[in-house]
Amino acid sequence: MHPENQRRIARLFARLVNLGIKVFITTHSDYLIKELNTLIMLNHDKPHLQRIAKEEGYQKAELLRAEKVKVYIAEEARIQLEGKTRKSKYQTLTPANIDPEFGIEARSFDKTIETMNRIQEAIVWGEE
Repeated sequence: MHPENQRRIARLFARLVNLGIKVFITTHSDYLIKELNTLIMLNHDKPHLQRIAKEEGYQKAELLRAEKVKVYIAEEARIQLEGKTRKSKYQTLTPANIDPEFGIEARSFDKTIETMNRIQEAIVWGEE
């Protein structure tokens, strides 16, 4: 889906949540997560945030309260197996921190984006 449409879908999800409808999604989309993040971070009475929301076309019905959102990150974890000394790896869902002012901590997305940026910078600016 085009990034702009992903942003629209995030705003639609926010409207549904604000109407009291429970929405469950699973995604790998950084655009969707970042737009939900924006909707959380803009939901304050600070004048500069209200100005940004107005300038960018956000409506009050789209803004989210952090406590209305739960995010889980699929990631690898280690467990100690019963009676064994070796550790085993498994996939689990870990709750992400959601700060009303700074939004969703999506470290798995951030790490991948930082890696991709580092590689591309090395390609463009690296020496031969």
